[in-house]
Amino acid sequence: MNHIASLFLLTVLPVVVFGDDSWPPEPMQTGGRATQLTGEGLLAVPDAVTEQADEEGAAPFVVAGMPAIVRVAFHEDLGPDAAHRRLWSSWGDICLASDGSVYCGIGDHGDDAGGDARCFLYRWNPAEERLTQVVDMNDVVPHAPGQPAWSKVHARIDEGPDGGIYFSCTLNAGNRAGQEQYHWNDQLPGGQLYRYDPATGQTGVIANLPAKRCSATSLLDRERNIWWCNLEAGEGDALWGLDLTTAQTVFQSNDGAVGFNRNFALAADGSIVFNGVDCIRRFEPATGRVMDMDSSFPDSPGMRCSTRESTDGWIYGITHQSSQLFRYSPGRDELELLGPNWLGGMYTTVIVLSPDERFLYYFPGAHGQAFRDGTPVLQYEIATGRRKVLAFLAPELERVLHYVPGGTYGMKLSADGGTIYVNFNGHAADGLRPEGMRDNGFGLCGFAEIEIAASER
Repeated sequence: MNHIASLFLLTVLPVVVFGDDSWPPEPMQTGGRATQLTGEGLLAVPDAVTEQADEEGAAPFVVAGMPAIVRVAFHEDLGPDAAHRRLWSSWGDICLASDGSVYCGIGDHGDDAGGDARCFLYRWNPAEERLTQVVDMNDVVPHAPGQPAWSKVHARIDEGPDGGIYFSCTLNAGNRAGQEQYHWNDQLPGGQLYRYDPATGQTGVIANLPAKRCSATSLLDRERNIWWCNLEAGEGDALWGLDLTTAQTVFQSNDGAVGFNRNFALAADGSIVFNGVDCIRRFEPATGRVMDMDSSFPDSPGMRCSTRESTDGWIYGITHQSSQLFRYSPGRDELELLGPNWLGGMYTTVIVLSPDERFLYYFPGAHGQAFRDGTPVLQYEIATGRRKVLAFLAPELERVLHYVPGGTYGMKLSADGGTIYVNFNGHAADGLRPEGMRDNGFGLCGFAEIEIAASER
């Protein structure tokens, strides 16, 4: 067999039928070890995409000439009766640590107010190609009568300069945190910032967020060691910064200062660029002031995802609702729209700028709907505006693994720009889902490592 032919080998699993309460389904339980696939099937354009591509105003795209290599593992050790928990799902951005490990979180969207919810952190070891649970939040915050339980990791997971993995958990809807049914106490007064120590495997509380408030949006300024988040459940949303060295608050805006609250960006000078009610706003650490910018996003409440600032001064991202690619210069307060992110535009929650600053990478269809377009992996070339699909994942993952990836809120790109890491929401194929679980892009989480062919980058 020649080298080219060997690239198209597939690992094919037998057709099975759901017959017990194990979750993930029995065929997917491999001790967290990944299954690898590649081949021309990853490059086949789904009929639904071909039809949409012919519609007026659809953004053009090309398809890669060489398929990626995809490795997929599933989150195991979900506890008893895992198949019948409310909704296994992943809602936040993931962390690529300095040692190459990747950290991601999932939860069951369970009875948070009643204290019956599950929330976990996992570590992907690329050398072993294995996904392992490292944090059970019900061990970190033991259940107490009347106390709520965390059901989601929605804010980002980040590695601090000290090598610790920082994260915060939330409720099914963090903006409800002030409601009476949550019964906060001294042990759990509201949202908290946690630190997982990879060396010891221990997780501890670093700080409490202001009482009875949670966060679904955060980022870490590693250079200044400041953790920033959006505070929900007040009289409007607020920007909050915590110095990780001193565990002291460095800034808290007025409630209502933040408009659309699902994304903000870090500028190179340490400023925070965020969505105001009707314009882009900027917090300047040097002055401690929030400034209204002249720029605003047309036909959108603001940016839904954004990159780091490039060396030439641009933050790239995708808008909410209108799903337009954009770039914004915080130094010049200059905003440019770059067209739909995919066909006519599709909801996208995370985007990454490549290390060489040539490309943007993203997954359209975050909220469970990516599979309707085949779960495309997009590469946008900044210099030319070319959109390239590196793979259509859904058809082959369903055929080979009986798994349908429905979309993502978390992805990272390796330091050499050659590998994408992504934590998926999805559902099991027909025959593997228990009664009552729908094929809607949620209920079964999966982790993927996507190795981009050298000729495609």
